[in-house]
Amino acid sequence: MDMKNAPLRIIRPVLLLACLFLFSSCTLFDSISTLFVTEQDEVKLGTEFDQQLHDSTRTFPVYNPGNSAAKLAFQNYVTHLADSVLAGIPAGKKPGYPFKFTLIDQDIDNAFAVPGGFVYIYTGIIKHMQNESELAGVLGHEIAHVTQHHYRDAMVKQQGLSLLVQALVGDDAGKITELVASSFVQLTSLQISQGNESDADAYGTRYEAAIGRNPMGIANFFSRMQDQGIAILSTHPQPSSRVADVTAEVNGDATLQALAADSLNTNYKSRFEQYVGPIR
Repeated sequence: MDMKNAPLRIIRPVLLLACLFLFSSCTLFDSISTLFVTEQDEVKLGTEFDQQLHDSTRTFPVYNPGNSAAKLAFQNYVTHLADSVLAGIPAGKKPGYPFKFTLIDQDIDNAFAVPGGFVYIYTGIIKHMQNESELAGVLGHEIAHVTQHHYRDAMVKQQGLSLLVQALVGDDAGKITELVASSFVQLTSLQISQGNESDADAYGTRYEAAIGRNPMGIANFFSRMQDQGIAILSTHPQPSSRVADVTAEVNGDATLQALAADSLNTNYKSRFEQYVGPIR
């Protein structure tokens, strides 16, 4: 046992139980996870998740460009764009840990992120995009899930804050492995609230605008999707609602409006086609 961290291992769970008792019947309960799940904890969770994903090569085939110059250029293009979106966020508005962007080589319309700055995007969803602003919008959306700690909060709600903290402050690394494994499907299938999805759309819209991309990118992408099922039963808002919300966000800000109006220059369509075209 690491005696240097022993007081923390004892004090944090005790304080947690006290807070759970005090806040269990009030709205402050939803925010106390911030006090007990640190950025270092998020990195632990994300690193363990990333290891489990890389061990599941059949289900999650990580993109491998091999000896293909075009495929390597595509991979670099996506990760460099993601890095640019991230760099456009002020330091005080994002976690202090580095982000890692990984491509999953499957024709699936999906992307997701987990605590600790790990973002995954499928090649399938990129193939269905029409320009760089759409890609920047989706990347911004996923980055926003991390900056706003949506997946940490989802894990807290699923596992319970007490169980999560006990695993994080203990000496047994196996507890974190088990904890992440039990949340693995939830994290990869984006089982979080509609409110968090809308929040990520709003932040992602502004993130891509900050680097001069058309802030209507994610709305334009969703405009080609069909509404499915009953909205209240879905963890995601319907595409039509997301388009309407992003449009309202853009129309309410003169800077965003100007970028959207200049779509010929802010969509970066030709560059997108240059790098994405060869992998379609």
